[in-house]
Amino acid sequence: MFAKCLPLDDPANQWKYCPSVPAAFILFVLFACTTLFHIFQAFRYRKTFCWVLIMGGLWETLSFASRIASAHSPSKKSIYDASFLLLIISPLLINTFDYMLLGRMVTFYLPDDKLAGIRGSKMGVIFVCFDIISFIVQIGGGLLSLSKTAKTANLGLHVYTGGVIFQQLLIICFLGLTVKLKTLLRRDVSSRGTRQQGVVMIRVLRFSLLLITFRILFRVVEFSFSQGTSVNRYINHHEFFVYVFDAVPMFFALLLMNIWHPGKKLNNDVKGYSRSRSEDAVFHTYDYGRSTTPQNGAPRYPYTERR
Repeated sequence: MFAKCLPLDDPANQWKYCPSVPAAFILFVLFACTTLFHIFQAFRYRKTFCWVLIMGGLWETLSFASRIASAHSPSKKSIYDASFLLLIISPLLINTFDYMLLGRMVTFYLPDDKLAGIRGSKMGVIFVCFDIISFIVQIGGGLLSLSKTAKTANLGLHVYTGGVIFQQLLIICFLGLTVKLKTLLRRDVSSRGTRQQGVVMIRVLRFSLLLITFRILFRVVEFSFSQGTSVNRYINHHEFFVYVFDAVPMFFALLLMNIWHPGKKLNNDVKGYSRSRSEDAVFHTYDYGRSTTPQNGAPRYPYTERR
């Protein structure tokens, strides 16, 4: 159950501290539980786009499974690298899910299916595409940072930092859109119950993004300093930073969506949901159905017809 700790000055040792197996096991179990529950909820509410969130939870789970394996085999670089990469890129999928969710909320709640002049389906596509760019930059930087050459590793850290800064700029723009959506919900949605549902989901989205921002700020501080500097060395030699500033916030981001699952709010059986097909084309996920617009100027609430 406990790690096999090699001397920190051993060249074969991949760790800069003796990793805690019990702590990694606890996070492994927590991420596994929330991910399994997300799988159940995705089937329960028939929300196929939730696979993005499920994948984020799965990568977090595998990251800590790899961490446990690496703690028992601290000289195996491949296991350590897998744990590190999965840990730093999995939050991007949770972030992507938030973007996709806002696009669906725009389509579900707003009569004209537009926010800031952009259709809900197109809004999802725009943010998801930018997030993919951020993903590519971050994974590229992460791979470079694993180099045994100090110069290349430092370059990788700076590339990764640029990727997370770009991600944070997207989040700031996104938060501005949630403010606009909340204003429109209060003004345009006639049903008080429907309006309250939308406001609750916006709050959940914002809290999720704040947790991601908290994690991004930590990674920016960590990676903006080159390897060997006092700040970088202090963070890398203390394990609690990984848990307090990265793993735990991402667990709560997943847990939030368990408690306030979009399927409960954007429920086909209550109001339904119109497809965002152009957005889904990016991820090849489709729900089957069609949307209908009520006549005589009534607010349009899309729904999916089962078939």
